[in-house]
Amino acid sequence: MYQHLLVPVEDTDAGIEAIGHATEFAQAVGARITFLHVSSASCGVSGATPGNADEHADALLARAEAGARAQGVPCTCVAAAGAGTLGTLLAQARRHDCDLICTGASLPDGHAASAEVILPAMLSCGTDRRPAVAASIGALLSAHRTLADMLHEWLDTIRAAHDRSAAPSAATTRDIARRLQDLPARGFRAKEKVALFRRLRKRTSRLNAELAELERLHRRDDELVHELTRVVGREPDCADAPEDIERAVSAYARFVWEWMGREQGVILPAARRYLSYADWTEIDGTFSPAERATNIE
Repeated sequence: MYQHLLVPVEDTDAGIEAIGHATEFAQAVGARITFLHVSSASCGVSGATPGNADEHADALLARAEAGARAQGVPCTCVAAAGAGTLGTLLAQARRHDCDLICTGASLPDGHAASAEVILPAMLSCGTDRRPAVAASIGALLSAHRTLADMLHEWLDTIRAAHDRSAAPSAATTRDIARRLQDLPARGFRAKEKVALFRRLRKRTSRLNAELAELERLHRRDDELVHELTRVVGREPDCADAPEDIERAVSAYARFVWEWMGREQGVILPAARRYLSYADWTEIDGTFSPAERATNIE
């Protein structure tokens, strides 16, 4: 049986679903995981630029690690430079002594036959394309991505100011804090999760502890957003303001990666396993098309 999985980490819906599938599989067979992020333009990191690619990679790997940790799966995280090709994956798998590569997409053209005879083995994790399932999961991941992009924008603004030996303007930080607090995706996330969590509790009790912990984390999330608003609302001439702001935003971002990773790596895989299509239809029907479009833009 497989003992060590290599799982590419990408900021795509298919890639995130593959991480959940792979984590569940690793838990079932007692395997460990190496999560790999390959830095290239094809990796699908939302909003990444050369200057902040490392930060985006760290965030994606932190989310994957959080999901694995919640499942009790030992893991390590690796960032590598190169192209997101089969050759890169095979080289990294051999380097880290992995015996199975789990991906969220079909093998690149021209490599399917060779993969049958080249170790390690390859496993392509499919996605559920039924309309209500795809729409519900896609909407939740879009809300995650919107919040993540906002945090990256904020951190980029603060660090760019530091690079100029200056503090970010009070108007800029307050504007971002206001946008974060009023972000439509936050309300969307809450409504979506109420429906999702409620249906999961009806179908299984195995997730009760994890659902309760996530609800606690979301209450804490609201408290931290209010704390961020308080920090950036201080007088801009306060000597500690820039450092306080960066520490507060960085801490909040790490907190967000934790609950996002647990939802992506624990809740969504379980939902695909336990929920019926009627459940997904109810979750998808929580919003009208106009409301859904408004809340994820």
